[in-house]
Amino acid sequence: MLQSTDNGIKNRLTEPSAMIAEVKRLLTRGVAMDQIALELSKQFYIDIDLLNAVLRAMRKKMTSGKMDENGKAQTSASIGDKAAA
Repeated sequence: MLQSTDNGIKNRLTEPSAMIAEVKRLLTRGVAMDQIALELSKQFYIDIDLLNAVLRAMRKKMTSGKMDENGKAQTSASIGDKAAA
């Protein structure tokens, strides 16, 4: 039986900027916040303390209205649109 060239080795995800980028990527694909750790651990060795800090910061931004549920920054126009709806 042939083995894959990567031999199942995962990359480490321990840099804050890379972690934020991956979390945003998952959010834009519709992954729920409580499933992000599970999805990331399938692909990477993750620093769970860093992931918790990133998720905490993203939740804080979402509750303050600076970010939508897909991890994208909201403009003042999109915030006004939600208020008008």
